[in-house]
Amino acid sequence: MASTQSHSNAVPEPPRPGMRQRVLLGLAAFVCRRALWIVLAALLLAGLSVWLSITRLSFITDRNALVDPEAEFNKRFLRFNAAFGDQELMLLCITPAPGPVNNPDFDPPQPSAAQRAEMKQAAAKVARALRARPELFPRVMERVDPDSFGGTRMLYMPLKDLEATAVQVEAARPLIARVAQEPGIPGLLRGLRENIDQGSVSELSGEQLARAGAELTSLIKSLCESLDPAKPAQAPGGLFAFNSSDPNLDTDGYFFTWEGRMLFVLLLPAKDHAALNQVKEPMAFARGVLAEVQREHPGLSLGLTGRPAIYSDEMETSNRDMTNATILALLSVALLFALWFRGLVRPALGVFSLVLALCWTMGFTTLALGHLNIFAMVFGVVLIGLGIDFAIHVLNHYRHGLGRGLSVREALYDCYAEIGAGTVTGAVTTAAALATAMLTDFLGLAELGLICGVGILFCLLSMLVVLPAMLVLYDRRRLDEGDRNLREVMRARTLEEALHPLPQRTTPLQRGAAAVILAAILAGVASVSWAVTHGWTPFDYDLLSLNDPSSEAVHWEQLLVRHDQRASYAVSLRERPEEIRALHDRFLPLVEQGVIRGLETIIPEHEAQSRALLARLDAALPASFAGQNQPSDARAVQSAARTLQAGLRTLAGRGENFGRAFGPAADQAAALVELCRLSPEGVSRRLAEVEPGFCGALRKALSDLKRDASPPPVTPQTLPEVMRNRYVGHLEDGRPLYALYIYPRKDMWDHENAREFNRLLLAIDPEATGVTIQIQESADIIVNGFVRSVLYAALVILTLIALDLRRPLATLISLLPLMGGLAMLGGVMVFSGLKFNFANFFAVPILIGTTVDAGVYLVHSQRHGDPVRTLRQTRGACVLCSLTTALGFGTMMIAHHRGVISLGAILTVGTFASMLVAFFVVPVVLGWFNARGKRV
Repeated sequence: MASTQSHSNAVPEPPRPGMRQRVLLGLAAFVCRRALWIVLAALLLAGLSVWLSITRLSFITDRNALVDPEAEFNKRFLRFNAAFGDQELMLLCITPAPGPVNNPDFDPPQPSAAQRAEMKQAAAKVARALRARPELFPRVMERVDPDSFGGTRMLYMPLKDLEATAVQVEAARPLIARVAQEPGIPGLLRGLRENIDQGSVSELSGEQLARAGAELTSLIKSLCESLDPAKPAQAPGGLFAFNSSDPNLDTDGYFFTWEGRMLFVLLLPAKDHAALNQVKEPMAFARGVLAEVQREHPGLSLGLTGRPAIYSDEMETSNRDMTNATILALLSVALLFALWFRGLVRPALGVFSLVLALCWTMGFTTLALGHLNIFAMVFGVVLIGLGIDFAIHVLNHYRHGLGRGLSVREALYDCYAEIGAGTVTGAVTTAAALATAMLTDFLGLAELGLICGVGILFCLLSMLVVLPAMLVLYDRRRLDEGDRNLREVMRARTLEEALHPLPQRTTPLQRGAAAVILAAILAGVASVSWAVTHGWTPFDYDLLSLNDPSSEAVHWEQLLVRHDQRASYAVSLRERPEEIRALHDRFLPLVEQGVIRGLETIIPEHEAQSRALLARLDAALPASFAGQNQPSDARAVQSAARTLQAGLRTLAGRGENFGRAFGPAADQAAALVELCRLSPEGVSRRLAEVEPGFCGALRKALSDLKRDASPPPVTPQTLPEVMRNRYVGHLEDGRPLYALYIYPRKDMWDHENAREFNRLLLAIDPEATGVTIQIQESADIIVNGFVRSVLYAALVILTLIALDLRRPLATLISLLPLMGGLAMLGGVMVFSGLKFNFANFFAVPILIGTTVDAGVYLVHSQRHGDPVRTLRQTRGACVLCSLTTALGFGTMMIAHHRGVISLGAILTVGTFASMLVAFFVVPVVLGWFNARGKRV
């Protein structure tokens, strides 16, 4: 019985040091001998690295630059950009108040004529202000001048409107012929009478009669009011206006959408590709202009959106959030360090060692790459979260060594012997896990993997060489002398423990806690399995949903997503207009199927039908229009009005419908006759004021109509510059390249919508490119690279740990925190709705590095030295590592950017879950072996 008890409490002898242990002990001796030189060399290397970074390191914030330039889809997009220039436009949106900001259910009302005019005034003011700063906004497109089409503008009218115009002109042929020969108001009145006499009024339906009578009544009434000397002078209007039935088409050429409810202005901001926020200055200036114009037009709502505006807001928000989170994390971690280590200097040395490693990493990045991309910029956060763990383990074991009365040299020897091998293995596996991202096709992720992998090795070098050297310098008075009294106390305690060893078995409470954690792990695995089989996907592709919900650009974009997809487009490119026309016709079935919202190109959509209708217009219009020599007088107007009155009375007498339609017009003609009789001199004076302008405008409208009725062939030269820049580019040899823009109907922020849209598009034109294709393909590359890097990391880690520990059982135990933590994280993600996204996906390699370290440290601690004491110390250090990581990353959950919040949430939950496994489950497993006198 006694022998059994003695066997169960036996402490396994530590294994003899292997070659790696001997190397580490030699390193400890070197550090103690050359501490000052080591620190000076580290400082010199850090200073040189900082100087190199400041003078030579550049930043790449262009997302397209992160994609492999040899990727086929990216080569097409780069060709498009080279031929057409930057087409990533910012949109100024104007609607009637209150607008969509903080009003998610906002649907703009149909604006009145006055509101529509005010919207155009506001757009013109903003455009003038922005155009005055071409260094910020090289292109501002608020309208297309209708007179700049080179006679081709009517080819772009809807067929319905063109048909209506042709019918109207053909019906008014006698009137137009009279006005062409006899310009002036008397000629207009006589032309109206001739139109009554020669026209086919009797063939009109009741509704058409009512509309014709109302228009005629309005015209004559307008003439009366403009010629009345008792009223303000104003030219009569409304004649031959030819307004479109489409409220999106504007007579002044402004850009309306959504049935005329929104006016938009296209803006091309100047981009500073070396800055983190490429359009920060243009955005700030534009928003200042908008605020000023908004005050002048309180009945309107103005806002900026489009991808440049969204990315700018995203960068500002994420930078602000990360800065606040970093400051809070540093303060929190510093406080935790001070409380845990009961001091400030040694923890500060650990943090300083980490800073040195970061500086070396910057220097390496400058020499190896010469730049940082927007993905790789997070390397600092990664290294801070992982690199500080090495310092924690070194400081924790060093402190415990001093606490046992050891000298500095002995404490360092003890530290290297007990955790040196585990630290090296943990660092190498973490570096390998991060470096596997280099095997992906996405350059942004590959460069991040390279920088982080090398950075972790720099952290290892700093923590195992520079930090101990600084500790030697700080505690140099105890370099070879320990605390004799404390040493005697510890020797007596060790002897007492040897004579009366404590049971190595774990307590029921510890085993119960481990059982609860294991149940949580199994629940996590079960919930993820169930969710995946029921259609759950762990990745959210929606970039828009990651942004700060208070961002104005996001609010306006969400409004556009519901009603218009102009910010998202695909484009087909061809060198001949005929090819563009053929492609246009092939895409039309997708319009009918609801896949495509609209197609835009240099070529009119229904050119043949439009030219046939314009030929009818040309035949109905006189060859020329005479100009007015001198204003008319009241007597001529009175005579012509009396003639028109008589014709209208005759027309009204044809029946009840005619009477209702033309009776009011006859009354207005009588009123005009009476006005000329009562105030002949006043009417004559008013004619001199208003008739020249009225006749000039009428003559111009009819002359322009005649000109546009015989349009020349559509060429780049006939287009306005705004349209020419958008639809016609040039290859390197100067040949023209024509563009067909394809706008989707569905929300392209939804990845499945984008994938289906692009699939159907590329089936018709395999050479198509554009924003929709670029973003979807890039997203797929990132996600595929993410999955591959995780699989590669798992394979590399498993291989390295197996080579290090050399026993399958030890390897399995060391992986428990990783596997258990990820399983519980998966369960939390299923039940909370949390998903991986483009802002947080790199949390997985971080978690792999952190959790693998804990398992490896614990196994190595059980293998070397006193298994109970060393395991207890290492477990405490692992808890501190987990707490600092969770606390550091948890501060990101105070952010406004939802992507940053999700990153903090995943890291905090994953780290905490892994800590529970490392603290409760792994010690119970290792304790079982301790109780039997075995080392794993």
